[in-house]
Amino acid sequence: MSESLRISNVVICYPHLYEKHAPPGTTNEKYGAEFLLDPVKHKDDLARLDAAFRRVATDAGKADKLQYLKSPVKDGDQLNAEAAGKGRNTRPELAGKKVLRASDANYQPAVVDRGLQPIGEDRKSMVFGGCLVNAFVDLYWSNNQTNPGCFAGLRGVQLVDNVNVEKLGGGAMDAEQMFSKVEGAPEPLVPNTPDDNVPW
Repeated sequence: MSESLRISNVVICYPHLYEKHAPPGTTNEKYGAEFLLDPVKHKDDLARLDAAFRRVATDAGKADKLQYLKSPVKDGDQLNAEAAGKGRNTRPELAGKKVLRASDANYQPAVVDRGLQPIGEDRKSMVFGGCLVNAFVDLYWSNNQTNPGCFAGLRGVQLVDNVNVEKLGGGAMDAEQMFSKVEGAPEPLVPNTPDDNVPW
């Protein structure tokens, strides 16, 4: 059994909505994204996610183990603490937030704008890490022997705002953030015909 629900006005991070992606160190490619929820602002969404998690676990016969089971909603501060403990970089955007990671190995999520018009792959740059979105997810129980538990499947994303936002994980960086001007460099060669003697 699965539970479907929508979470509203959340920040998306590391969106892989048009192509599958395997996290570092794995080969399990999936469509997916992270969603950041504020414990106060998204109090109702978090309550609905928790209730859905409990129902899914109960339907899977795990009611007596609920206190030990891990919810698909993670604590951002705890994730940062775990990363720091392993010598990895922490992520400032997770501080004080709740994190829901949703993915699907088989089906690409629907991606639409505020008017419910599809955002095709030719416009995929519209949705980047830091955008405000609505997300439609399924919570489900997996009996995978190596990693059983409750997980979130990603079904759809609706772009709400990509203007009044700050780029986060998965967003393209501006050139000015990465480089500075090279003074005195010659103008670059630009080949005009296939006969140009240019080494590329």
